[in-house]
Amino acid sequence: MTGVQTCALPIFYTFLLVSVNPLLLIIILATTIIGYFVNNYLSGYGYRHREEEAEHTKKMDYIDYQASDYSAAKDIRIFGLRPWLNELAKKAMDAYVAFHKKAEGVYLWSRILDIALAFLRNGIAYAYLISMVLAGEIGAAEFLLFFSAVDGFTAWVSGVLGNMNTLHKQSLDISIVRECLEYPEPFKFEDGESLAYNENTAYEIRLVNVSYRYPCADKDTLSGINLTLHPGEKLAVVGLNGAGKTTLVKILCGFLDPTEGQVLLNGEDIRKYNRRHYYKLFSAVFQSFSLIAATVAANVAQSEDNIDMEKVKNCIEKAGLSEKVLSLSEGYNALLNREIYEDAAMLSGGETQRLMLARALYKDAPFIILDEPTAALDPIAESDMYQKYNSMTANKSSVYISHRLASTRFCDRIIFIDNAKISEEGTHDSLMETGGKYAELYAVQSKYYKEEKTGEEGGIRNEE
Repeated sequence: MTGVQTCALPIFYTFLLVSVNPLLLIIILATTIIGYFVNNYLSGYGYRHREEEAEHTKKMDYIDYQASDYSAAKDIRIFGLRPWLNELAKKAMDAYVAFHKKAEGVYLWSRILDIALAFLRNGIAYAYLISMVLAGEIGAAEFLLFFSAVDGFTAWVSGVLGNMNTLHKQSLDISIVRECLEYPEPFKFEDGESLAYNENTAYEIRLVNVSYRYPCADKDTLSGINLTLHPGEKLAVVGLNGAGKTTLVKILCGFLDPTEGQVLLNGEDIRKYNRRHYYKLFSAVFQSFSLIAATVAANVAQSEDNIDMEKVKNCIEKAGLSEKVLSLSEGYNALLNREIYEDAAMLSGGETQRLMLARALYKDAPFIILDEPTAALDPIAESDMYQKYNSMTANKSSVYISHRLASTRFCDRIIFIDNAKISEEGTHDSLMETGGKYAELYAVQSKYYKEEKTGEEGGIRNEE
């Protein structure tokens, strides 16, 4: 019965307004529909400028992260960065507030428009009905009846269009979520072919005419790379800063898809595989460490369940970190990361790198990737670490990136990347005989270390 009444009222109101003057009906519909479309557009301001808002939010989050990063505390104190960080935070917040003030101003105009249209609509209706009363065409009771019809019909149309406006706003909110969920995925995961790791399988990776250009870049970081990583081979990748060494490693690991060319695993394009299965073939130590807020053992095993403690201890010993771990009050159960735990154990840069090496050993994958993993170690300690790692990674394929060329002499093959290409390739001895850029760079580095050693022996560096 209620539904019938709801449908009957708008029809009744329409009949009354048409009987008075159809123009009233047209004015009500016109003003309400205009308000609907204008509000629809203005309410979408936030959606249309979501990227701008995201930029402001990103800046504030970045500054907040850097200011609260425990590892940055020394720089903040020694260089007196607190006032500068406060200034950056204030500027970012001011820009964010200015954006929202502008957005709220737009929303305010939509409210003002609603009021103006309502005033215009009611004013015209009042003026027309009053003129009819003054002309003796209708009485006071009819005036109230007709004006109630104006109010009722307006409320009904506004309610319908208001609900549509609400649906529009909600659809914009859902669109943002859908944009995230439907963001194009360059790799196959569940829809890719299964790739099960087999310990008895010899794995080979081959790069065929691989080029890669980062988005918005004007030239390739790597161009026309042809490279084969043979089973059990130890490959060193060297070159100047920005040569593309890390990009090459990311392509090998499957983090980046080549702009041109193919990456083949035992002759098969890796694009067809479930990318998570492909990742399982790699153990890696990158320049940026992911030290999680958990125990030493959990950081090595990358899990807090079903940890093989004997394997953890063995890997930590091979990485040369046993003495440090055993010196901690909780040993292998000592917590790390003081951003979460105030009483967490502190590791030096070199000790953290050794922990990451232990983590790579624990995974025991067929491919080992080391991207400048010993940057915090001195040259002698680095060379010793690599020599140990050489024996630890027997029968595994390894890729080493290092600026210190002497530390890669034990590798089976060395490639020198220059101008986005592999400019030189061979063993250390063969590259030295060639006398190219590798030999030049090695000569510069060895001269530096020789001078440093001579200075230490001659007491030049002894200030006491």
